[in-house]
This record gives sequence, C-alpha cells and structure tokens, in this order.
Amino acid sequence: MSIRVGLLGLKYGAQVLLPALKSNHRFDVVAVCARTPGQAEAVAQEYGVPRWYTDPRKLIASKLDLVVIATPPPSHAGYAAAALAAGKHVLVEVAYVGCAADARVLCDLAREHSRVGAVVYPMRFVPTIRHVGDVLGLGGLGRMRHIQMDFYTSALAERPNELPWMWAAEHGGGIAANFLFHAIDLVTRWFGPVAAVDATLTTRAAAAPQPGGAAPADDTGLLALHLESGLLATFSFSAVVAVIRTQLALHGAQGSLLIHGFGDETELLTMGATTSRPLFPPTPYLEETRGETGLQGGLPVLLDRLASAIGGAPAPDLPTLDEALEIQRILDAARRSARESRQVLIAEV
Repeated sequence: MSIRVGLLGLKYGAQVLLPALKSNHRFDVVAVCARTPGQAEAVAQEYGVPRWYTDPRKLIASKLDLVVIATPPPSHAGYAAAALAAGKHVLVEVAYVGCAADARVLCDLAREHSRVGAVVYPMRFVPTIRHVGDVLGLGGLGRMRHIQMDFYTSALAERPNELPWMWAAEHGGGIAANFLFHAIDLVTRWFGPVAAVDATLTTRAAAAPQPGGAAPADDTGLLALHLESGLLATFSFSAVVAVIRTQLALHGAQGSLLIHGFGDETELLTMGATTSRPLFPPTPYLEETRGETGLQGGLPVLLDRLASAIGGAPAPDLPTLDEALEIQRILDAARRSARESRQVLIAEV
C-alpha cells in the first residue's frame, strides 16, 4: 500500500521534492498546499495531485500518512509539531528549525506519537560520499589528522533579497545553518561527537532588513569543531565573494581525500605523491541513484529509506530527528560562540 503524502510549500518543494516523490512508487502524493492563491491548484493539476489547499492546517488534518514540509524555515517547527501531534510522519527540509529547543520538542513528539521523523540530509546518500565512508571504514587514510571545508559562492552578493528568510538568524537563517550542515552531518557520522565549538559569524553584504531591527544572519565566517576524539574540523565560508568553490578535505597520516562540490567528484592524494587519482563509487551505489551524483543523486535514496522506516522495516542511515537535534546543538553553539567571543561546549546547549 502506498504512503499517502501531503506536501507543504511549492517553491523548492515543487521543483525538487514533488518530482522525486512522484517518481517513487512507494509514495502517493495526494495533497499539496501553498498560501499563494492559485499556486497550489496549478501545481496539483500539473502533477495530477487530487487535492490542494491554501491553509496548511487543512492539509495536516486530512487523510495522510506523511507530511513533507518545504516551507520557509521559520514555519518548520510549528508545522512539524502539528503534523506529529496529528499522528502523521514528517519529512522536514533544511534549514531545519531555528534552535535546539524546537528540535527537542519535535523529537519528543515523534516518540510520544510513535511517528517517523526525518530531515532532508541527502549528502550522506550520494554515491561518492558513500564510497568515501567505505574508504574511511577500511582505514584508507590512516590516523585522521585534520578536516577542512571551504564553501564560497556569490549567491547572496548577486541576489541578496531573493530569500529574505535566509537573513533571519533566529529562524534558521545564515550560511552555516543552510549549507555547512551537509558537511557537519558527515563529519559527526564519520568521526564522532563534537565536544566544543569556536565560531566567528559575520555579515559582510547589505542584508535584507529584519523585523524589529534584529541583526541579520551570517553570510561569512569561520567555524572550528573540536571533536571528542581530539580531531579538529575547520570550516571557512562566504556567500558574498566572486570565487565559487565547495570542497571538503579529509587529511590522514597516509593521505588526503578531497570531496569537490556536494559529492560531485572525489580524489585521493597519498602521502608523498605529487598527483592525485580520482575515486569512482561502486556500481551498486550508482545504480541506486540511476547514475546521478551530488545532492540530486542522494535524495531518491533518502526517500527509499524513509519509506522503509514508515513501513516498519530497517532504514539504515535515515537522517532522524534525533540526529538533526545534535547538528542543531552544534549550530546553536556556533551562534553563542560568535556572540560571546568564546569557545562553547556542546554540553551548554
């Protein structure tokens, strides 16, 4: 029996999530919702969805198994809480929620109502990334020495007002919460929990004005994660520069592994070598994503894992609400560190 799905939010939701859900036979999208008059009806007719709403409460109250939330981040916590309380499973887009307190409430509701909750962290399912996990599991880099990520884009310099919620620091805004979480998720999965955070988060562009004169979220910064193992992971980022580069580098005693983009390509440089060699993921990983790499390749696998979990079957690596809470604690610690100019222990959050 197909899982009946209702989709809230039809901008990114209609562009990416709706086609992915419609292409998976385990899901049946039966309702969509957008507040803009006419948008929900137009999308529903385009994709053959039988019901459409302009009031999210009516969608949540309808006959559904799963509510997928792709609205702007300030609304995520409220809609997810309402869906869980109504006995629905939930899948929440990123940025997830505004703070760890909201994330804890959603974890508690999912347990109370015995519902499956997941967050859209697709990078862990990208074929190249799964292969990197295999290499690390076999000790292919030797003892780990350092992890470093660069994320640079001109997106907010060229289109500063395109996503006004991106500037809302208290509601899941900022580059750290909206892009670095992909790498933070991988670092904690591969190398264990974070003990403390040092962060500098700044705003270098002319940000969209915030209600009440609140300070805008970060568009540039530095982030250092001190893992319980003693390993250090550093992140440098800006969304207002001309350089375009995304790279996650894993440095070990036997070599360095470079992940370009969001898992688009990977290469290995062994210690002492002058040239690197590309790494190609195993065929089964590519078959599972139909040859797609990057985040688009990871999303269908995530949806399959979610369908299995809702059906009561094992769902390895599904990004749960509990895991999302731990990443939210790291982000909250980063914001506190930037405000107070000190290292913040995760235990404080």
